[in-house]
Amino acid sequence: MKYPENEQSLRLNRIREAMSQDNLDVIIVYGGVWKIEAIHYVANLRVQGRDACVVIPASGEPTLFLSSEWDLARARMESWIKKVEVVPDHMLAAAGEEAAKCGKSIGVVGSEHMPHIYYDDLKRAVIDKTLTNSTMLLNKVALIKTPWEIEIIRKCSTLADAGFIAEIETLHEGACEYEIIAEIEYAMRKAGADDNFQMIGCGIDLPSMNAASENKLRLDDMVLSEISPYIGCASYTTQLCKTVKFGVATDLEKDKYKLLCEALAYALNNLKPGSKAKDLCLWQNEIIGAAGYDKYCWPPYMRSRGHNFGLGTIELSADNELVLEPNMVMVVHPNQYIPEIGYYACGDTIIITENGYERLSKVPATHLVEVAPRV
Repeated sequence: MKYPENEQSLRLNRIREAMSQDNLDVIIVYGGVWKIEAIHYVANLRVQGRDACVVIPASGEPTLFLSSEWDLARARMESWIKKVEVVPDHMLAAAGEEAAKCGKSIGVVGSEHMPHIYYDDLKRAVIDKTLTNSTMLLNKVALIKTPWEIEIIRKCSTLADAGFIAEIETLHEGACEYEIIAEIEYAMRKAGADDNFQMIGCGIDLPSMNAASENKLRLDDMVLSEISPYIGCASYTTQLCKTVKFGVATDLEKDKYKLLCEALAYALNNLKPGSKAKDLCLWQNEIIGAAGYDKYCWPPYMRSRGHNFGLGTIELSADNELVLEPNMVMVVHPNQYIPEIGYYACGDTIIITENGYERLSKVPATHLVEVAPRV
């Protein structure tokens, strides 16, 4: 991914401002191939070897440490960090020694994901220093997206729309869930997605969505889907939550889905900078609860009314006091179990703006989509 020239300094300045507030002289950012978001954010690198870490001092140039030689050539091409070292064994010891030169107060991002032997190496390398878990520091910095990040997220939304169109076009009686997913993913990867987190469900009176299975689509089934393409890493993901009727929907099915669309619209129309994350949850619950489903707005029937992905995570839960600010991004979804008809999926990704919000998807969120069987 090619970044604008000012992206590195913009991010580093934000990180260093947060370090100053936490009285940190240096931070060590750790990530592995199974959890790449932090390294991607600070180094513009999709780790494909075992793992990597970055030492960011309060002033001066960062250092990127790689555990795998095969990441080196790509790091030199892609990463904005010029000082790169490969340390196959005891990488955290080398990073600790570098960090120890920068001061006594060291923050560690991602220590919860380190093997204990790595953390032991790090502690021995900074034995006379103070270590602080600083994972939340980077998460808070990433809450507010940069203009370039917003651009990538907009692209992800067009990919999600393309995936939904592919879903509609591929539905036919006897199609397996995994076949539907394959067509969705093919359309999005062809258009530029690096990956896709996908959930699906086909059937009647469904309790939830799950990973794709061999379950086959039948006439009058509902098709539930969460389509979540990303570019680069999971921090740049949008999600489109949709329910499709394969056949002709009943009035009851249409009315209950319309209820979820109304809950979504009500929550978004009340939204403005300064609202809290919990408000978006409670506003959705207000509409759904008033229709007689208050019991079903809470666990075990519901967990969250929205979220986002990767760094800068926001959960739209009833107890989240986070104040929403412009350029925060999240999916808002009144996904809901309704006893008369089962589980429905309904949701959109939005950007918080100076005056309210911007909905990213071009797919309408006003009614239940019906797809006629192929003749």
